[in-house]
Amino acid sequence: MDYNDSKKRFKLYKAGKAWLIAGTVFLTLIGANLAANADADQNNVTPISSKADDKNQTETTKGTDETVNEPINGDSNAVESNSTTTIDDISSKSDKDKDDVTTTAQADSNNQNSTSLNTDNINKDKNVSTETSTNNHDDSVKSDSSTPTDNAKPDGWNADHTQYTQDGQLVTGVQNIDGTYYDFDENHNLVKNNYVQSQWGDWYMFGDNGQIATKVTPWAGTYYYFDPLTYLRVDNNYVQSQWGDWYMFGDNGQIATKVTPWAGTYYYFDPLTYLRVDNNYVQSQWGDWYMFGDNGQIATKVTPWAGTYYYFDPLTYLRVDNNYVQSQWGDWYMFGDNGQIATKVIPWSGTYYYFDPLTYLRVDNNYVQSQWGTWYMFGNDGRIVVGLADWTGAKYYFDPSTYLKVTNAWENVGYGSAYFDGNGQMDSINLFHQWYSQLNQGMPEGCEGASLQIAASVLGRYYNLAGIYNTIGYGWNLTPYNGFYGNPWGGSSYKVQTVFASAMANKLAGMVSGIQDLTGAGVGTVIDELRNGHAVVTWANIDWNLYNQNDFHVMSIVGYSNGQFLISDPYAYSQKEYWIPTSTWAYVNANTQAVGWNTPRSMNLVIN
Repeated sequence: MDYNDSKKRFKLYKAGKAWLIAGTVFLTLIGANLAANADADQNNVTPISSKADDKNQTETTKGTDETVNEPINGDSNAVESNSTTTIDDISSKSDKDKDDVTTTAQADSNNQNSTSLNTDNINKDKNVSTETSTNNHDDSVKSDSSTPTDNAKPDGWNADHTQYTQDGQLVTGVQNIDGTYYDFDENHNLVKNNYVQSQWGDWYMFGDNGQIATKVTPWAGTYYYFDPLTYLRVDNNYVQSQWGDWYMFGDNGQIATKVTPWAGTYYYFDPLTYLRVDNNYVQSQWGDWYMFGDNGQIATKVTPWAGTYYYFDPLTYLRVDNNYVQSQWGDWYMFGDNGQIATKVIPWSGTYYYFDPLTYLRVDNNYVQSQWGTWYMFGNDGRIVVGLADWTGAKYYFDPSTYLKVTNAWENVGYGSAYFDGNGQMDSINLFHQWYSQLNQGMPEGCEGASLQIAASVLGRYYNLAGIYNTIGYGWNLTPYNGFYGNPWGGSSYKVQTVFASAMANKLAGMVSGIQDLTGAGVGTVIDELRNGHAVVTWANIDWNLYNQNDFHVMSIVGYSNGQFLISDPYAYSQKEYWIPTSTWAYVNANTQAVGWNTPRSMNLVIN
């Protein structure tokens, strides 16, 4: 049974990158009649897997003869796996690559003619010998079962403790002696430091003192673990050694190193100490780096390490760099090009974002200080702002090149030229617009429509004046509350020819999107509309006084600066625009009366 026996054939079996040598011993049984008539009596030989009652005696006997009695400390003779399997293949390769020594050796044992022994057989017949003689005609090693009993050797160990005699005969196979187990080869010699197949088919390890091995045992340049109760080799399990440390043994029984699959996840075992690695970022056997958490399991998603946080892909287990990803609790975080969780200003996807240094969350719609001291505005989508931005009820402008807030300067804001004060807030605005003349378009009474043309041009919209009045409707049978009273092309009347803001907004709603009645608006509302890029159509008096109510007139407000509104007046043949104090506008707008009508106070109109 010894792998070192000269009569065995050798086969090579590959497990991972380590080659194991298993010897196949060919035993020839003497016929059934010989076995039945043998004089020797077997000494309590039972399959070890059914020996639980012997456990206490065995453990006591082993004492200091235990095969392994020192912790593994990075034995230089240990074989380290050179597997090049990637982590995606680990869980699926165990069956394909597993050339287990036990399986191979048991396959060879099927060719032997010896029969397994079990407890029932032994209890029935104490006269059946476990000694197996060979059929190889080598008289020098063949056991002589015909030796007269008066010449029998004395029972017990020989002088050099290499053979054992029982009932006058040298024993072979696994024997229970002095409370533990030994194995004797077919030449009756004690087997030491070898992994052999027993007479009942199971494989066992016997140490360098010949005793059956338990727990962690060195062999063939690596380590194995043998169950203290069954003595069988333990495969693919994480077990506690005789000195207290825990080790992983793979599907070929060898002690595990580096990344190893187990219990539905992956662990890492140090190649020198063989201990499980917890809470560290280490390189695998195929070169990739992985994080293993404080429970030893491979890390996924957000994981703390080295005073910060990292993110590991749940599918590949690789560290995620320079990406914005969702955590296991739902929040989103940014991880930089070194994999660390991002704080403060971070470039990503062609722009910049800001992440709070305490919560690590993205900061939206706020003005914050960067890590280098300058301040930047980040918008509703988290991106750094360029151009106009609304914040805390005011408008600011941020330089498209430097991203810095503009102060004490005029800037083109797209819909107008705006001035930003020392705090960066928009103070003045002149809207970009086109001036229209009601007179040049042949409508001396069409100031409402021409003013609307001016206001719409700020938004890039252009309407035909005749089309405006045709849509509103006009005639002497209408009132300013439901259409245009009179004829915009001209005509006399003792009442003012006009249309009020509410009727104009209602009638033009389908033609002019965003048109809105702004009647009742004060100075602040008008300024806000201007700063937002909306001109205001306003009902007032052509001379901005209340002396002559027949001077009822409609114009557009297209700018604001230093307490004044910029008025664009369509009642001229050439562009007529001027500034008036906001107080003057407010007074006239609130008190103008059209002759013949009960005019609503503070009539205004806007297009959003």
